Amino acid sequence: MTSTFTHADTLAHFEAHNFFGLAREQVTFFQQGFLPCFTEDGRLILETRGSLAMAPDGNGGVYLSLARSGILDAMTAAGIECLDCYCVDNSLARLGDPRFIGYCHGVAKADVGARVVAKAYPEEKVGVFALRRAATVSTTAADTAHPGFLTVLEYSELDPKLATATDSSTGQLYFNWSNICMHYFSVKWLRSVATQLLAGGNTPYHVARKRIPSVTGSVPGIKLELFIFDIFPLAGDKTALVQVDRREDFAPVKNAPGSAVDSPNTARSALLSLHASWVRAAGGEVTCDEGVEVSPLVSYAGEGLESIVLGKTYSNLLVPELLHPPP
Repeated sequence: MTSTFTHADTLAHFEAHNFFGLAREQVTFFQQGFLPCFTEDGRLILETRGSLAMAPDGNGGVYLSLARSGILDAMTAAGIECLDCYCVDNSLARLGDPRFIGYCHGVAKADVGARVVAKAYPEEKVGVFALRRAATVSTTAADTAHPGFLTVLEYSELDPKLATATDSSTGQLYFNWSNICMHYFSVKWLRSVATQLLAGGNTPYHVARKRIPSVTGSVPGIKLELFIFDIFPLAGDKTALVQVDRREDFAPVKNAPGSAVDSPNTARSALLSLHASWVRAAGGEVTCDEGVEVSPLVSYAGEGLESIVLGKTYSNLLVPELLHPPP
């Protein structure tokens, strides 16, 4: 999913890299929707004298965009039963993880699934999973006697006292399971959700205060965003959370280079450390302080490396035999 601002560059990047080995028809691009920007006192902002300032509607716009683009119909026609969804800024995102998809689809029979990691520290700026007593979207499924529906609380929306509260019996945080935006969806459920939204169903908007380009220059304003997890309560009890290891599945890039956390530097370090652990587990040795890189064309999750690395020592970050599959 792209936006007007990113679509052309994203398509050009895929074309320049020959769609990374995929056939052109295997890759589909679609654009998310837009919402108007406005000032703190509710006035719409003009981008030009003849047009409103608009902003992408957030990752929660994916549901309507999938329907309006015809992609959901195409998936159904192709016999596709489920989707694996991930956030583009996670350098350790493991696409199509058979453990995760297999559990959600084959064991839990879930409509919605999410990979979660324990918070690194109480004040970590991540959304956390919770059970909400009343559904956050228009649905008749809400029942005050129900223990709650799966949802996510953004760190900015969680009271600091709750964010640091711990269970005295376990010592763990009450709100401990971080949302890393790696989700599973059944196509059947996506079609149901899209039908409800197209018929006028409502989802909550989240406020983002930003500088907005306007006809008078950059001004402070408000962007409205839809979040992908706001629809989760519609899945009722057919949800699943799967705990994964942060060191293997989560290294986001959210801050500028040089930042102490969640930067390109920390994500790169996490990736190289993980790959070095694969090599060592397969019988090789890594003496390079930074680690070593293993191409996904060589190994998906560390499997099949023994025949390449057993008994060898790697002192360089980039090694041809770990970057290119054997002929």
